[in-house]
Amino acid sequence: METQGRVVPKQDSWERFYAQIGSCDLYREEAMIDALLADLNKLEIKHTAIMEGGTQVKLILTFDNDKQAVFKPMRFGRDYETDPNHFYFGDFERHTAEIATFHLDRILGYRRAVPTVGRVVNMTSELMENAERRLRKTFFVSPAKNRCFVSKCDYYCDTTHAICGAPELKEGSVQVFLPDDTSVPRRHNKSPYRRTYSKKTQLAAWQQDMRYCQWKVKGMKQYAHGRRLLDLVDLHLMDYLIGNQDRHHYETFSVFGNDIPSYAIHLDNGRSFGRTDFDDDDILMPFRQCCLIRPRTLNTFFSFYNSPKGLSETLHESLSKDPVFPVLAFKHYAALERRLHKIMIYLLECMDKQNGDLNQMVVDEFHNPTVAEPLPGEEMETEEDETNNDAPAAPPADQPQQQGVGAVTAEAKQQHADMNGMANSRNRLQCWHRGK
Repeated sequence: METQGRVVPKQDSWERFYAQIGSCDLYREEAMIDALLADLNKLEIKHTAIMEGGTQVKLILTFDNDKQAVFKPMRFGRDYETDPNHFYFGDFERHTAEIATFHLDRILGYRRAVPTVGRVVNMTSELMENAERRLRKTFFVSPAKNRCFVSKCDYYCDTTHAICGAPELKEGSVQVFLPDDTSVPRRHNKSPYRRTYSKKTQLAAWQQDMRYCQWKVKGMKQYAHGRRLLDLVDLHLMDYLIGNQDRHHYETFSVFGNDIPSYAIHLDNGRSFGRTDFDDDDILMPFRQCCLIRPRTLNTFFSFYNSPKGLSETLHESLSKDPVFPVLAFKHYAALERRLHKIMIYLLECMDKQNGDLNQMVVDEFHNPTVAEPLPGEEMETEEDETNNDAPAAPPADQPQQQGVGAVTAEAKQQHADMNGMANSRNRLQCWHRGK
């Protein structure tokens, strides 16, 4: 990001982080990020406030350097799993999910997740005594003599779901604030693969029709040209690995202008790492339906898939540097490897659809020749676009209906549940990678 001639204070890791934000990723310099994480974990807290607009408890921490971060308190232990009867939109957020997703995003080379670190705070001296009045009023001492608070939010902000220390200390995640939206504006984009968020109508159109990308998404002006469709695929590949079903919007920087498209920021990952016994293959629909992937993403995934030191071991090693390690229960690492294997299975399926010709599948940008390219400086629609992605796509009448995950066959379920084919899949991918 251009600093327009202004001096960037060397001593302030926030300003150094802001200065590195670019049109391709949030950061490049690893040492700078490590210094920022150390500051987020150690700097003195001088003020705490309720974060507005959140569905669950989040606090704004202001440090003694006047910079800010988001604090998400711990609710459950590492072994807790999401209740299978809970809807994705009612699930509790997990502080460890934000930490683990940042590390996974980093080792995959995306560098689009916001820096996040674990921290243990004192409920009285750091939070309550520095709290704004309306937050301080929600603090109390529980019957077990633990310091607690309720805060204010849409879900789970009541005495029954209070955040309590043990008795004074509370673990949580601390995530750096992005630059102020007034100085570095961002766009809020509705995802064409958002879910219905309805208890009655549970399946969206894209979950019922495997043609959805071809007949709908690839024809949308926002996704018909450039990087955005590949960004969406990257985002959903990440979401699949972490088990995040709650991706209804994504944000992009608009500070670079309309002629320099920005990436999708990997924000709001608190509902990830909820279940280890379930892989929601619907999350992969942008990849499975569009059959597009970036060369760098493909090589990264294949390298981890084919390496003696796999993705889970690399993530565990990275997370071991966090102050609240162990961040994840070990059962999550097995789920991560299983999901990576399934991604490679779906990669082979896409290769078969292309008859082995990867020129149309492995690309840095997508271009639909049937849709006019945007004019220079033309602004693409964002959240104001009222296109209804829950309405069925409209392919030609002579096209046969394809079956989506909403009505997946027993044979397909067995195919993906049976891991005996892993060796054959790995050998086939190795042959392809050596010959590419």
